[in-house]
Amino acid sequence: MRPNKQKTAPAEAEPDIGQKVREMFGGSNSSSTATSDVPSPCFVLRNMFDPKTETDPYWSEEIRSDVIGECSQLGGVVHIHIDKEDPNGCVYLKAVNATIANACVNSLQGRWFSGKMIKASYMQTSDYSKKFEGSEYLRDKLER
Repeated sequence: MRPNKQKTAPAEAEPDIGQKVREMFGGSNSSSTATSDVPSPCFVLRNMFDPKTETDPYWSEEIRSDVIGECSQLGGVVHIHIDKEDPNGCVYLKAVNATIANACVNSLQGRWFSGKMIKASYMQTSDYSKKFEGSEYLRDKLER
C-alpha cells in the first residue's frame, strides 16, 4: 500500500518585478495602446500632457517641437502624432530605426516634462502601422 500523500496547493508565484515596473511606468498592455518590451522604431510617450488642463491654443505644437528637438539629438524621428484627446497624454513616435528609438526611450523614460514624469515604451511596428496608416513608408527625419 502506498503512503497517503497530501496534496498541497501550488505556491503562489512571486509577482514578476518587470511586470510591476511596466505597470508603474506605462509599459503594461492594459491600456488601449499595446506596448512591447522589444525595441522597435516605434514608441509612445505617456503622461506628456493633460488634455483637460491645456489652455494655450498652441500647446500641441510646443510639445511637438520639444519632442522632435530631443529626439533629433539622438538620431531623429520620421513620424509624430499627439493624441490631443487621450487622457494618458500620449505622443506616438516612429524613429529612423530601432537603435535610435532605443536611445530616445532610454533618454526620455522617467524625465519630467511640464511637471509630469514621462513614461516611454515601445510599440510593435505592425501595431503602429495599423494605427497610423502609411507610416511604414516614411523615411525623412522631421525637423522642429
